This record gives sequence, structure tokens and C-alpha cells, in this order.
Amino acid sequence: MLAKRSRFPDNRGARASIPRALGLGLGPARIRHQRRPVIAGRPVTATRPGTPTRGRAGRGTTALFFIVGPLRTGSSLLSRCIDDHPQAICLCESEINRALFAPYYLKLHAERMVGHGAGFDEIMRLLDRKEQNSLEHWLRWHVEAMRVFQRKYAKPKVLAFGDKSPDYFAAPPLVDLIANRTRAIYTTRNPRAILRSIWRQDVPEKEKEQRWRFLKDNIRAWTPHWDRANVLISRYEDLVTDPVPAMARVYEFLGLEPSTRFLEPFERLHPRRFLWDTAIDWKTGAFKDFDPRRAVIADEDLTEEQRDRVYCDPLIVGFMERFGYG
Repeated sequence: MLAKRSRFPDNRGARASIPRALGLGLGPARIRHQRRPVIAGRPVTATRPGTPTRGRAGRGTTALFFIVGPLRTGSSLLSRCIDDHPQAICLCESEINRALFAPYYLKLHAERMVGHGAGFDEIMRLLDRKEQNSLEHWLRWHVEAMRVFQRKYAKPKVLAFGDKSPDYFAAPPLVDLIANRTRAIYTTRNPRAILRSIWRQDVPEKEKEQRWRFLKDNIRAWTPHWDRANVLISRYEDLVTDPVPAMARVYEFLGLEPSTRFLEPFERLHPRRFLWDTAIDWKTGAFKDFDPRRAVIADEDLTEEQRDRVYCDPLIVGFMERFGYG
């Protein structure tokens, strides 16, 4: 089962880890090494540093991508819009990064996979023989997960497969891997709007402070990679005010044909996987209209202390200047 040299601890506060709860033992990892991962018979495209990746992927290949921007930047909405494409699958925080890398939240990963429609037997098969802290096995998980969700979501020809998480920064080797070997979409939003969204949540002040700190940690981790050819910047404001051209850029970057299916009223499977009900109606699975009002923010919407958090922090000021939020 999971690799012997590194056991998964229980989640903090959880009563038992999934393997222990199911009576599953741990055994040695036996992963056959391959030069290139293969997804459903289609080799996954990997890039070398500085290699342009925009445009169509090669024939018979599946582009592996990750949405890596900070929290509250519309990444759940973007993942839903990508997943709506008939030849793409985008998971929405599978949390495999936090299961195979610190803080090793296996239970959280299992819960997120259930939200995507996976059964516990499928979850455990995907984790079987995966070593903790192994980049190869993290990639291998995505290769195998693709096959599961390709069947589950009835998409026989997938040209782009990915996941999203604002927390890849917590594992620097993952940041390097994503930046050097895959396609990355970095989502942005006006930091004033992010701060307002965080402080509107009914959570303890300590959690709000932590989320703001995570925002800054994400910025620090990804700043060196913003200008890479295989990194696309996607602004939340562009997505909600003019979604068709915004998504056209994303689809082109992923090697997909143009599509406006993300605006159609069909029922999405397992709609709660997309985390925010602003991205989709959780009851019906139908899309929600884009609300350009969510892109509007003024200094008057913040307290003086909140404005100081933004304008007195060189990191945040630099982010605003870089992406046109000055």
C-alpha cells in the first residue's frame, strides 16, 4: 500500500487515518519508472525551462496543468470553466499535494476526492504504492487519477488534465516541478478585494491572519516564475467582466479548441467539488452568471487598518503594480 519509508500521520483532530480505519497495511512502493508519464494511452506533455507551451499540444498528448494562484482569486470559478470544456478535466483542490507532502493531510484529501465523486476504493487504489515526498509518485498519482475521472466524467478524449491549489507553495519542490515541467495558470485579484473577502468570513481572527499570511507566502513562492513562457496570468477581474475572451486565452494556453460551453446551463456532475457557490449552483449543478460587481473595490470599502495592510506592505504593493491594481 502506501510506501513503508514514510507513513501518513492522522489529520490533526481526526480519530484515525484512512488506511488504519480501513485496516489497510503498508508495503513497499513498486512504481515502474517511465521517461514520460502516460495518461489514458496519451503521453503527458512536459516542458523544459523556458520552453513556450501556448497553443495546441502535440497530437496524441495530454497537457498537464495546475492553477496555482493565491486564495480568493477566482481559481474555483476558473477550474469550473476549464472543466466545462468537453476535452478537459480540472480537479478543484484534490489536496493530493497536502497528502503526499507536508502537512500530510490524508483525511482531507480523501474528503475532497469523495467530493469529486470518487469512492473510497478508488481513493485507496490511487494512493497505493505512493511514497511520501516523492515528486515522481505525485506526478504518477495525476496520471492514474486522470484515468479514473475520464471514465467518471464521461470524457473519452481529454487533451488537458489538471488540478488547482493555492497551497503548492508549502512544498517548494512542487513549485519547482510545476514551473519547470508543466503548464501553470497563476490567478490574480486586487489584494484589497482579497483582504475584504477574508475579513468578511465568520472565522476566528487567527484564521484570517493565517489566510492573509498564506497569500503573501504564495506570492513569494511564485514571483520568480511569473514571466515564464509556460505560466499564464489570469486576472479574476477579466474573467468576471469579460469571460469569453478571458477563457479563450486559457483554452489556447492549454492547447484546447475555443468553447463557450462554460456559459451553457447543463448540469455539472458533483457540483460541490467546486467549493464556492459563486462558481456554480450546488443544488442544480448549473452555472451562475458572472457578477462583474465582485470585481469592484474601493479604499472606502476597507478600514484604515486594512488599508495599511495593503499599502504599507512592499510585497503587496509590488503585486498590485505588477498586475495593474495600483
